[in-house]
Amino acid sequence: MREKLRVLAIEDDPDLAVLYESFLAAEGHEPLVARNAPDGLRLLEQRPDVVLLDLMLPGVDGYDVLREMRRRVDLRQISVIVVSASLPPDRHRVPGADAVVHKPFEFDGLLRTIEGLSHHRAT
Repeated sequence: MREKLRVLAIEDDPDLAVLYESFLAAEGHEPLVARNAPDGLRLLEQRPDVVLLDLMLPGVDGYDVLREMRRRVDLRQISVIVVSASLPPDRHRVPGADAVVHKPFEFDGLLRTIEGLSHHRAT
């Protein structure tokens, strides 16, 4: 049986936010969803295991969230997966992120990335 993970999705697209919530719950994980960076930063206080982070957010963007997470000692250990349509397809690294997933994506592949990062952080 796999470990139940708390996964925070910071995503401004309402349809994708609902899909994240439904898919993660169906897979036995605890989803947290924020539609903007300030709400996402507040939900980080619940100490998710993994963050799914859109880079193109209104106002404060995903890069700012990522910088804040890596600046704060209490948030550094949280795995971050950047999920973005704005990055070139050949770009597989974002400074401060543990993984990059390009939109559109397959949910099964995203789930493997989430669970793989969580397992890696635990070891």
